[in-house]
Amino acid sequence: MTFKADKVMPARSKSAGAPSDAQLAQILAFCLNQEMSADQLYTRSFVLAHNCIDRDNEVFDEGVLADFAKTLPGKGIFIKHPNSWDGDSGPAEGKVYNATLQTMSLAEAQAYLKEPNLTLPPDRSMVTLLTTDGYFAKTPENTALLTKMDAGIAGDVSIGFSATSRVPIKDAQGRELQACRILGPGEGLEQSLVWLGAQPGARAVKGATRSNQNHSEETDMDQKEFDTQLAAEKAKTAAEAAKALANETAKTALEALKNALGKDHAALADNPAELATLALAGKAARESLVDDVIADLRQKGAVGDKPEEVQAAKKAYAGMPFAHLKALAGTSGKAANDAPPRSPMANGNPNVTGAKDAPPAGCLAANPLI
Repeated sequence: MTFKADKVMPARSKSAGAPSDAQLAQILAFCLNQEMSADQLYTRSFVLAHNCIDRDNEVFDEGVLADFAKTLPGKGIFIKHPNSWDGDSGPAEGKVYNATLQTMSLAEAQAYLKEPNLTLPPDRSMVTLLTTDGYFAKTPENTALLTKMDAGIAGDVSIGFSATSRVPIKDAQGRELQACRILGPGEGLEQSLVWLGAQPGARAVKGATRSNQNHSEETDMDQKEFDTQLAAEKAKTAAEAAKALANETAKTALEALKNALGKDHAALADNPAELATLALAGKAARESLVDDVIADLRQKGAVGDKPEEVQAAKKAYAGMPFAHLKALAGTSGKAANDAPPRSPMANGNPNVTGAKDAPPAGCLAANPLI
């Protein structure tokens, strides 16, 4: 089952005029007279539809927009919708010769269409625009129409289409919204110049410049203004994305720190000054224990007195658990004939300790900050 309808969008001009060579080649594919020149033709480009929420609380599915892009070239551009009650039953005023889809962020689309209130449905993150290129033959009869389009008076466009169905849109919690999505398969039937209606943001966004020098300068200024706005929106979007990533990275690091501190000490992560004081104190205590252990080992002959030997021993003991260091430091008061604690450098493995190195019961509670 299919239905027919139309959607209206405001089209505000940026530039239009005689087609370029590339555009002329596309247009001539639809002309019966292949000798038509660029001076005899007038071209204009439009944003005809998008996947944002319109004034009827309806949304075009991206698939049906793709169907429209495939089926609109060769269709007419009318003054009124032919299928409306007072529709234009005569020949078209112009013809669509090209249709494409563009994808951009919501911020970019808002700047591009100059519609700050443009809104996506909650299940979409990118805007898809359906843009069309249309042409008109310059005639004495349509001079007023082309002038009105240039002036933005005849500036609103509407798509006549057929589609398959409408379905409710749901939010992230699965709740149905008032808005509905229009689904395909569909067909673009025609494009019309009408009064402002359902879809916000349709604009004539580009076109070939006329030979008139003043118009060309205005067109260049409009394009520069748009390019500047779009670049600014892209920079803003990139900055916001970078800030969000930095915040997420910082949040992950903070959670990791709290987990490392343990339940009893996690609150220290929220007090950097106190945490830094304790960490520095713990570092100093570890270094002092290593110095005590090395001094005792040197006295017992387990470590040589050469600077490189002392440094190597310190490096080996520096990675030892704090409880083990504390236990080793406690052996310094024993009698000189006691067997010295085995160096962690034994057999080339700094993590191996002898039987004498085993810490006594009660010394295994390591300081989490050290």
